Amino acid sequence: MLDREYFENLGEKGINFFTTIYEIFILFIESLAAIPKIWFYRRQLVEQLYNFSAKTLPIAAIISIFVGLGSTVQGTYQSSGLIPRYVTVNVIFKSTVIELSPVILALVLAGKLGASLAAEIGSMRISEQIEALETMSLDPVGFLVMPRVIAGLVMLPVITIFANFLAIFSSFFVSTAISQWVTAHEFVNGLKMDYKSFEIIFGCIIKPAVYGFFISLIGSYFGLKTKGGAKGVGESSTLAVVVSAIMIVIFDYYLGELLL
Repeated sequence: MLDREYFENLGEKGINFFTTIYEIFILFIESLAAIPKIWFYRRQLVEQLYNFSAKTLPIAAIISIFVGLGSTVQGTYQSSGLIPRYVTVNVIFKSTVIELSPVILALVLAGKLGASLAAEIGSMRISEQIEALETMSLDPVGFLVMPRVIAGLVMLPVITIFANFLAIFSSFFVSTAISQWVTAHEFVNGLKMDYKSFEIIFGCIIKPAVYGFFISLIGSYFGLKTKGGAKGVGESSTLAVVVSAIMIVIFDYYLGELLL
């Protein structure tokens, strides 16, 4: 009896998992279909561009500065006298720009933006505002989801470029002015060593765009699926953050494996 109940629960969870993936994919297709009407929803798009940029810049600045400081401290601690210091600077630079800054920033913004999107759309769902949009012949996907997905795709790379600049600047400042571990000339030589422009594009544009897409799409999906009042809004926000974080970590591996 217990074995039967266990397998029934396992099967139900498996069905729910694949159903969720299918529904998220359908929501993505519907968002693509709404893009031709982007001018009609321009006000919502501008609002979301602002929410994804100006409201997240202070958090991005704090995170990036301390990511740069932390990576520099770890790099100097693990450096050896057998390795030139500019080589260590190069390792700090590439690990920060390609991995640390975009991933840590995306995880933090998944907690902020993902939860915010799910809570906002979820509140509209339980207060029947989404049904009101449908009665006014407005497409809820075009009105709510499409502007948020585009804002995530566009603005997260912009924020990451800003964050990477601050991270490298903070690393330069602490390395040359505070600890005087290296000279400015050695630091610049480390940045130039084995420089590949694609690595900058990969860490500043490709990865953040993918992360922004998942944060906005998943947050919107769980917001639309909200039910059960205020408790349901909280559950949707939690699910949006958890699933977004999992997708960020998974695609961090696959993007690196495919593109680097």
